[in-house]
Amino acid sequence: MTISTARPDEVLRLEDVHMHFTSRRGPFGKPKTVKAVDGVSLHIDRGETLGLVGESGCGKSTLVRTILGLHTATSGRIYLDGWDLLRMPKPERRRARPRMQVVFQDPYTALDPRMTIHDLVAEPLRINGRYSGARVDELLDQVGFTREMAKRKPAEFSGGQRQRVGIARSLALNPDLLILDEPVSALDVSIQAQVINLLGDLQKEHRLAYLFIAHDLSVVRHLSDRVAVMYAGKLVEEGAVDDVFDRPQHVYTRTLLAAVPRPDPHLRPALT
Repeated sequence: MTISTARPDEVLRLEDVHMHFTSRRGPFGKPKTVKAVDGVSLHIDRGETLGLVGESGCGKSTLVRTILGLHTATSGRIYLDGWDLLRMPKPERRRARPRMQVVFQDPYTALDPRMTIHDLVAEPLRINGRYSGARVDELLDQVGFTREMAKRKPAEFSGGQRQRVGIARSLALNPDLLILDEPVSALDVSIQAQVINLLGDLQKEHRLAYLFIAHDLSVVRHLSDRVAVMYAGKLVEEGAVDDVFDRPQHVYTRTLLAAVPRPDPHLRPALT
């Protein structure tokens, strides 16, 4: 197993990661290689948020699945706290996985409707032999749930409350890295602000590293320290959030930012 020379605060590092798929739908029936992730390198430090943006189909979700080990990378290196995940023996890799957790996009389908809130948060603890009722109560308290609420089922709560349960589940095993896959896109604007503020508070308290994936660039700018722009499986630009938003260098980044509607306070509505 390989250990990298990671900086002390570095949680995640990717080096030239490729994830290619073979399709049988190429010309004349020949196999075709789809380069979903094509040479991505990035890093995230403890307590830092890296925003990952790009159009649908650019490879963001495939990159996340590759980091989590749901896809086996074609080539490259993925380091978590300096340990090479791709070259770990399977038993050690299984023990490392709790240190990376995901908050999913849709809080309505991410939770089993048959389970109580307590059991949903307790599930990862039970699977890993760490269950404690006090630990479940502590996690739910961090996201604003009472013990009485924990006895109820997801159908009794709003989307924002369900997303809080998803966040509590993701924190159960004390991860170093949270992957936030469009965590507020399915929520109303007012609820989005509450969840974003909660994520910010939890990051400060636990010094979590966030990989934040979103299409809403205003949310990305508010929450992120750095931004990486992905296009056709590659990172075409990366830098501090203000540098990328105020002084974009790549033509695709400029196009992406230009597509964001900008309200004009001096524009009056046309009279009909």
